[in-house]
Amino acid sequence: MLKTFIGLVFIATLFLLGCNDTVKSTEESNTTKKEVVDTIKIKIDSLSKAIRETPKNDALFYQRGHLYFINGEIAKAVNDLEIAKKLNPDSVLYYLDLSEIELRRGESGIAKNILEGAHERFPENVELMIRLANIHMAVEQYQKARTYLIKASRIEPRNARLYLLSSMIFQQINMIDKAISELYLAIKYDPNYYEAHVMLGLITAEQNKDIAIDHYMNAIRIEPKNPEAYYNLAMYYQNSGRYKKALQTYGKGLKVIDSTLQHFIYNSAFVYENYLNKPDSALVYYQNVINYFPDDYRVYFRMGQCYEDLGQEKKAMASYDMCLKVNPNYEEAFEALSRLSEKHNKNR
Repeated sequence: MLKTFIGLVFIATLFLLGCNDTVKSTEESNTTKKEVVDTIKIKIDSLSKAIRETPKNDALFYQRGHLYFINGEIAKAVNDLEIAKKLNPDSVLYYLDLSEIELRRGESGIAKNILEGAHERFPENVELMIRLANIHMAVEQYQKARTYLIKASRIEPRNARLYLLSSMIFQQINMIDKAISELYLAIKYDPNYYEAHVMLGLITAEQNKDIAIDHYMNAIRIEPKNPEAYYNLAMYYQNSGRYKKALQTYGKGLKVIDSTLQHFIYNSAFVYENYLNKPDSALVYYQNVINYFPDDYRVYFRMGQCYEDLGQEKKAMASYDMCLKVNPNYEEAFEALSRLSEKHNKNR
C-alpha cells in the first residue's frame, strides 16, 4: 500500500463548467459571497422569464439547473435537468450532469442507474464509460470497472485518463507492475499528465527507486504551483536519508506556494531536529508553525524536546505546559513536564 494515499477521485467534467465565467470573474474581482448570490438570483430570474416565454427550450432549463446547483438548491437543479433531459433525450450532457449531482449528494446508486441508462442509449460514449468505471471502482467492483475501461480504450486508444484509472485498479489489487505499465501508457499519450507523474513517483518511491525523483520533477515542471509534488519529493529525500535535499525541496515549495503551509514547515523542523541534530534551527521552523497554527499541541511538545536538547530546561517546561493547555490529555507532555519539575524541585 502506498504511504501517500491517492483516493479514487472522479476524473470527469465537473458540473460547474457551465458557470466557469461567473466563478472566474468572482475570484478576479474578489466579489463578496452576498454579491455572488445576488448575481445568481438575478440570472435565475432572467432564465425563469425566458422559460415562461419558450417553455420547450431544453438549454434554458439546463442553464437554470446549473445556477440552482451553485446556489445550493439541489432539488430544483435536479428537476430542471430532468426537464431538459425529457425535452432533449439525445443530449448526453444532461445524463452526465444529473449523475454528477447525485454523486455529490451521496446518491451513488441513483447516479449509477442514470449512467447505465445513458450507456444503453449512447453505447459509444467514452465519458459515460469513465464515469461508470469510477463508480464501480469506488465500491471495489474492479472487474466491472476494467470492462468499461477496456471497451472505452477500443474507441479512444490514446485517452490517457483510461490508463491512469486502469492503473488505480491494479494498485488496489496489488498488481504493481501492471499499474506502472498503465501509467507509462498514460504519459506516453499525454506527457504533461500531472496526476500520472505523481502516481508514478509515489509507486517508485515506495520501491525506493530514484526514478521517483524524475517523476516528481516532471510533475513540478507541469504544475509548479501545486504543493503535492514538492511535498512528496521532499519526503522521498527525507526517507532516503538525503536530508539537505529534503530541506531544499521543502524550502522551494514554500517559496513558490505559500509560506503558511504547515507540513512543509513542520517537516523542515523535524529534519533539523531528528536527522541533522540542529535543535536551534528546528526551533525557528517550529515557531513559524505556531505563528500560523497556535493550537498545534504537537509543535509545543517538539519545541520542548529541542529546548531540552539545548539545555534550556525552563523554556522546555514552558513549552510542555503550553502543549498541555492546548491538549490536557497529551501524556508525553505531562510526563516530560513532571520529570523536569521533579528535577528542579530536587535542586532547590
